[in-house]
Amino acid sequence: MLLLTLAAAASCSPGDASSNPGGGPGGASPRPPVAVGVTPVTRRTLARSVTLTAPVEPIRRIGVNSQMTGTVLRVLVQEGDRLRAGDLMAELDTREVEAQSERARATLANAEAAFRRASEMQERRIITEAEFEQAQAAYGAARSDVALWETRLGFGRIRAPGPGVVTAKLVEAGSAVTPNQRMFELADESLLVTRVQVSELDVVHLGGGEHVTVVLDAYPDAPMPGRIRRIFPGADPQSRLVPVEIALGTPPAGVVVRPGFLARVRLDLDAIEGALVVPNAALGASADGAFVFMVDADTIIRRPVQTGLTAGGWLQIVSGLAEGERVVTSGHTNLRSGVRVRVAAVGTRDTAGGTP
Repeated sequence: MLLLTLAAAASCSPGDASSNPGGGPGGASPRPPVAVGVTPVTRRTLARSVTLTAPVEPIRRIGVNSQMTGTVLRVLVQEGDRLRAGDLMAELDTREVEAQSERARATLANAEAAFRRASEMQERRIITEAEFEQAQAAYGAARSDVALWETRLGFGRIRAPGPGVVTAKLVEAGSAVTPNQRMFELADESLLVTRVQVSELDVVHLGGGEHVTVVLDAYPDAPMPGRIRRIFPGADPQSRLVPVEIALGTPPAGVVVRPGFLARVRLDLDAIEGALVVPNAALGASADGAFVFMVDADTIIRRPVQTGLTAGGWLQIVSGLAEGERVVTSGHTNLRSGVRVRVAAVGTRDTAGGTP
């Protein structure tokens, strides 16, 4: 029994090799390096973007109205027709006006002859000055009547007030129209625009002439250029939104832009040129503030940072890092200063903020 007890005590001795599986000094085995992914600190243009939607519209819409009472004799255009200024669109029944115009011209001929005779007699002192002035006034009134009826006669021929595309035909032959009644609608498609509603907090970062990106829902894979044509002077008092008019540029090949298409406009705000940035995944937060883990040789260093704008998967670093330093973007678990690491992946992100 004594021999067995001594043998058991010997097997539990702290100096036994089995109690030091690592075989290292002090009895502790070295930990293997932690695998991490890193990305170098870089510079790039950083901007916060806002995407807004609005329909495509022509730069102006033109309503063509009747200027007299009458019956439509002929309609010469259809929806989709492209017109030039002055093109004939419709004709009204003007027979009554033509008769009045003929009578006015006959009256003018008589008044002109009477005025001519009165002028001759006034020179020879045959009539008084008052009689001459009466003939002169009658002649002037007759001329005015002719001009009046000729103008009304012109109202019977409906012409395009400017170039454009017929978007609505609201009358047919035989329709009765009255003064100021809408007959046609034209769209001036020389320039297509979209008017988006921008928050008062964002519109202060925009300026006229800035370039934007426009994507039509009809062609989601064909972005086209746009330009801020004008920013309206006031905001809606209820919504606090300001209309911003975007002029559409030349569309890509195969893209046909039509009024009414839904456009998505991306506005870049708070643009910063040459900002020092890291991926969003590199940032950590604690009670002491924001920090990142950076790799120096094969060792982790915890570095406090001051951040700025975030956009497109990137984060602006205002202070705390220098360009080219490597920050950890993956493998953060159980990291702390002084831990040895093995760089498993070195990545950069594309301009759209994609993954390494």
